[in-house]
Amino acid sequence: MKKILSIGITAALIMILLLGVNELPKFGQFNNPANNEVAHYYIENATKETGAMNIVTGIILDYRAFDTFVESSVLFTASIIVLLLLKVEKHSQDIESHETILKSTILKQVSKVLIPCIQIFGIYIILYGHLSPGGGFAGGTIIGTSFILYRIVYGKKFTDKLLPYRRLITYLCGAIIFYGVLKGYSFITGGNHLNLPQPSLGTPGHIISGGFLLPLNILVGLIVAITIYFFFTLFDGGEI
Repeated sequence: MKKILSIGITAALIMILLLGVNELPKFGQFNNPANNEVAHYYIENATKETGAMNIVTGIILDYRAFDTFVESSVLFTASIIVLLLLKVEKHSQDIESHETILKSTILKQVSKVLIPCIQIFGIYIILYGHLSPGGGFAGGTIIGTSFILYRIVYGKKFTDKLLPYRRLITYLCGAIIFYGVLKGYSFITGGNHLNLPQPSLGTPGHIISGGFLLPLNILVGLIVAITIYFFFTLFDGGEI
């Protein structure tokens, strides 16, 4: 009975989705919803109103900053749920064979050069996200990958001392709260025309420009980097 019910529900969902797809406008028509005044407004005014040379960053961290906040909250929630489901108590015995394989002298020497380069590139992508392609999501992914590589090369024990769980979870919570405070302040003061201090948009093209865009990019990058690292450690062995 359960199988029949599951098949029925799945078939109904498929039919609903197909009906929705059938109602979508035909691809390429000039009057499609995507070709409206909003897109033209963003293209013409994004740099002037947000201070960002990268229009995409201006949209996701200014015009649609709360969408990005919710996306970051989804990552935060996902990491907490995975943590609750998969985290296990630390074992008294170390898995020696696993650690021995990872502790290769060649890997360590190469990683001393490679990992800092990866992290510097990730930081560059975050800091220049409002000026060139990139931003917090892309840069955070790169930095999170460097953390994973570090753990693979140096092993769990050494990495846990450098990146302790409590410190990372504190950074993660602090970043998501600070993001909400920054954008909430901008939204409330701007929406109510309050004469309170606002960050200067600066000169478009300079790294210190775009108002809150730079700190918001940094916060998003921090959230993404920690979340990716959490996912790897938890799915790899259930321990952080």
